[in-house]
Amino acid sequence: MTTIITRNTPYHETHQRQSASSHRSSRQNYSEIVHRTLRKHSSSSQTRNCIAINKAITQAKMTRQIVRIWHESGRNFDFVNIATTLNRLARFGIASNDTSIINDIGHTLLQDNASVLNECGTQEIANIVNAFAKLGIQNDALFKASAQCLLDSDARLLKRCNSQEIANIVNAFAKLGIQNDRLFQAAPRCLLTSDARLLKECNSQGIANIVNAFAKLGIQNDALFQAAARCLLTSDARLLERGTSQEIANIVHAFAKLGIQNDQLFQATAQRLLAADTRLLKRCTSQDIANIVNAFAKLGIQNETLFAAAAHCLLDSDARLLERCTSQAIANIVNAFAKLGIQNDRLFQAVARHLLASDTRLLERCNSQHIANIVNAFAKLGIQNDALFKAMAQCLLTSDAQLLKRCNSQDIANIVNAFAKLEIQNNALFEAVACCLLDSDARMLKRCTSQDIANIVNAFAKLGIQNDRLFEAVAQRILASDAQLLERCNSQDIANIAWAFIIIHYCHHDLLQRLLAECFVRTSEFSEEELWQLHQVWLSLSYEFPRTQVPWDLSLLAKIHNTILHPQTRPSSLQADICDHLHNLDIHFTTEENIRGLPIDIALKDKPVLIEVHGPSHYLRGTHTLDGRSKFKQRILEKIKYKVHIIPYWEWGNLSNSMKKQAYLQRLLREESTR
Repeated sequence: MTTIITRNTPYHETHQRQSASSHRSSRQNYSEIVHRTLRKHSSSSQTRNCIAINKAITQAKMTRQIVRIWHESGRNFDFVNIATTLNRLARFGIASNDTSIINDIGHTLLQDNASVLNECGTQEIANIVNAFAKLGIQNDALFKASAQCLLDSDARLLKRCNSQEIANIVNAFAKLGIQNDRLFQAAPRCLLTSDARLLKECNSQGIANIVNAFAKLGIQNDALFQAAARCLLTSDARLLERGTSQEIANIVHAFAKLGIQNDQLFQATAQRLLAADTRLLKRCTSQDIANIVNAFAKLGIQNETLFAAAAHCLLDSDARLLERCTSQAIANIVNAFAKLGIQNDRLFQAVARHLLASDTRLLERCNSQHIANIVNAFAKLGIQNDALFKAMAQCLLTSDAQLLKRCNSQDIANIVNAFAKLEIQNNALFEAVACCLLDSDARMLKRCTSQDIANIVNAFAKLGIQNDRLFEAVAQRILASDAQLLERCNSQDIANIAWAFIIIHYCHHDLLQRLLAECFVRTSEFSEEELWQLHQVWLSLSYEFPRTQVPWDLSLLAKIHNTILHPQTRPSSLQADICDHLHNLDIHFTTEENIRGLPIDIALKDKPVLIEVHGPSHYLRGTHTLDGRSKFKQRILEKIKYKVHIIPYWEWGNLSNSMKKQAYLQRLLREESTR
């Protein structure tokens, strides 16, 4: 007869049933047998119960059923039941009012010094952390305890993980942004041991999850990433060919985020995306395409074929994929094209239309960095879209310029630089920018790098926007930094800052002296364009501010002189037409003169009279306002005692015949002809 002992069987009944067989044992041995039997039966009963619970959980078809099982039997759950419950809930998803069950499970795992968690094997821990990550529920204590379980006893448990479990674990920590340096140091050791045996067992998704996890947390591990690349490229890139579009996007994005260069991997990736008539590329989501082109751009890897195909995918079917882009994806895409200097006007104009479409309200979702990146990208490639830039400025200035105030110093520099490059004048925006930089004791200006400062003052100068308060604050910022800021300046920064101050007609003796002192030790670094800028600084100090005693290095002046001897000029058809009519009037003149290094269009002979022919490039776009350079040139020539006549392109264009053109020139030069 078999005796069944349950948890509720009294001890004395058990004693009676066992007395026949236990009389040969001592009282102590008898007691041990009884307790062992009780424990054994209790354990087997509980195991059967847990198996039944697990079956019920796996058979549940919806979240509501699993929640009910937890409420009814949760006190009897073992670690397997908990891991299975979390795994199923992660698959089904949970409503906001069901998150309490996850918190209860987390509490159960951690109570009694994490006794239940400590019973878990590798699969259970992987499932637990993966479920919390999928459900987006942060539990730092649980993740810390899970890492501890994996790392205890010389990472005994972590070393038992298979490749997928490690991928799921690190991916879960990264998804929730939970940093655990010990775990992320130990995981690569496990993956790379025995000639990276475990890493080689990964599928494409596993590798994508691993590298993406390290990238998300900003954890650099070149050995792991290069080994991952080798795995993907082994056997004629067999593993890479099995990767989905999202996996490939995540892999290249991870390498780029950490700045890990691997041209062979990126070349193979491009070939994979372009193979079979770009079939894989066409399966990409808008986010995948943004990640791919952004990755190539970040690492400076040029592939115009891939970028052209990416643009085609975005624009195909009436730009269906482009219209699914978020504001961040759009910013990343145009920024990538601009970084690599890849021109695609059709894509950029479609981007502008998408941003401006009233039904998408996409522009309203842009943050300050998105706006800075978008306008900067358009400007870098010289792609004009006045409506877009006007709308961007309005976004920045709305609600007392709240969005502009959220910009960092680099964003502000990029924004004003973009408007200046495309010669789009927006005085309200530039005034608001100056206020942002100067508010709170110039807090934002003090955060500017030397390049930021150079770009900001250069933008104001190009557009001829005067703001003495800002320029004075910039001078004080540079001078107050105890030369540290100047030491970080490169030759372009120095030339741009000095040039901006004199173009805007704001002479700051101490600043210019410090800048020119830096020039002397960097003479060999200046490009031809920068030497032209320094030449204009010299002209301004010589003719506009002659009392400003700033010493110049003779070798630098000699280099500037050699640069300006033969300025590159090309007469326009407008200038040629004017010259023809001057000949008809029997007016003696020369063309393409060089006065103090300044190229002159037309100079009358034997008279200090000049004619400057101003085409559209001399004016701010869409206006009749001279740009900063043209204003400066006119000021200097007049200081040298020349009479300067300007012929604007629109005035000459309105003259319908030769008679009217000659009459125009006669009126212009009447004063000189009567002398």
